[in-house]
Amino acid sequence: MPIEGCNGRTAFLFSAGAAPHPGTGRELRDAFPVFADALDAICARLDPYLELPLACVMFADDGTRTAALLDRESYGGPAVFALQVAQYRLLRSWGVRPDAVFGQAAGRMAAAYAAGVFSLAEACHAVGTLARLLDGLPAPRRPHSPRLDGVLDAYGRTLATLHPCVPHLPLVSDVTARPVGTETAEPEFWVRRAPARFAEAVGLLHREGIRTWLELGPSDRLTRLLPDCLPGATASAFALSRDWAELWSGPGSEPGTAPR
Repeated sequence: MPIEGCNGRTAFLFSAGAAPHPGTGRELRDAFPVFADALDAICARLDPYLELPLACVMFADDGTRTAALLDRESYGGPAVFALQVAQYRLLRSWGVRPDAVFGQAAGRMAAAYAAGVFSLAEACHAVGTLARLLDGLPAPRRPHSPRLDGVLDAYGRTLATLHPCVPHLPLVSDVTARPVGTETAEPEFWVRRAPARFAEAVGLLHREGIRTWLELGPSDRLTRLLPDCLPGATASAFALSRDWAELWSGPGSEPGTAPR
């Protein structure tokens, strides 16, 4: 794999931003059983919180009313989480391990799962509960509406019932741009709203020896921001949604299997 030849340490970036386009992840699902099995398992955990099965919405035909549900955060958020965790499982099956992780907004919970803060069951419960709460809000939402404040308060009460652990690998916050520690036990940490500090987080990770960046999610949004955040260094940056074939390719690789 190309990533094996890169110098320095590796960070996984769990991006947020726009919801996945209908069909995002279809190529990975068709090519890799590890990804397909992981995605099916995650969707099965999230389906009880949603009116329609998540996979049916994620892979609906573009232009249909079902596919349009991805524009609602009640489906877009779970879709991003399911996609990112399945991508993470796929990378692990390829032998790619992060030295640090960063999660931005909707990518926070997937990054927290990857860092060992939450079990998959607890992460899915948090994501599913938030989706159910958001489903009652009109779209588009005002960023500081009283109803949204009520949703976040209820979400915080759900988070208070979970049992987060201290991260077992560096998890850099998009709010503080610092490694996360015992504050993972504070529900307020996960519902805090503040401008994302991506450039500062990247600077910290670079100073800690990160030289390879791998974005998980439906797009390459963070990968495209990296050149403006790094101190004149050439970054080895990949977005799994865009570069999966390059990352997977290697001598003797066959479709549907992990490289040796």
